[in-house]
Amino acid sequence: MNLNYNCPICGKPGPSSPRYPRWICPECGQRATDENGRGLRFQNVSVSGGYEAYYRDTGEPYNSHICFVDGVKCWADEAYMGGIVISIRDE
Repeated sequence: MNLNYNCPICGKPGPSSPRYPRWICPECGQRATDENGRGLRFQNVSVSGGYEAYYRDTGEPYNSHICFVDGVKCWADEAYMGGIVISIRDE
């Protein structure tokens, strides 16, 4: 495991990933919000994968991949081998 990567939000060290070069750490991902500051949670649709997002406060669906962490625009999606990955959004 190559630990010469730092989360672009908080600076925490973690493994580098050629597939997700601008991923953020799980702790920062827990602070993901929509553009209005409402908290979000992300999960796979089933054990076989997929992506879905919900508002933390009501559980209603959030129909986008765009999220914000500490004001930084990010993109949440299904990770290659399962789980969810959140990365800095390159415009």
